[in-house]
Amino acid sequence: MKKHIVYISLIWLLLSVLIIFAFYTENEKLYWADIPTHFVAGIMITGAMFIASKENIKKTIILSFFIFIAWEFFEITAAAMSEREFVINIFSESTSNRIQDVVMDTLGLILFFLVYKKRSKKIKEYETN
Repeated sequence: MKKHIVYISLIWLLLSVLIIFAFYTENEKLYWADIPTHFVAGIMITGAMFIASKENIKKTIILSFFIFIAWEFFEITAAAMSEREFVINIFSESTSNRIQDVVMDTLGLILFFLVYKKRSKKIKEYETN
């Protein structure tokens, strides 16, 4: 399972960079990329926290939510301190967009645990046979 998270993370990173290079001059075309990015980031962060917490589900959820919220505060702080124009201005988002970001992160967290539960159930069935 650990290798899958790394591979998925690298593939998503590569796709994100390619999309940014393809559309970097047209900001309005890239706006939609924020939604799947937060969803996949929720999966990746949850996976990383799951590994870091030694498969402690409660600790994983707490750490993941801390990172989800901390990222949004980072964006707010960066926007307040920055005076330059960004190619993709992720720092001037509305409150509803920030809530949407955390919701998408949370949906990624939920998907991670649904897949984990289904996979661990199959592993247990395999071990008993």
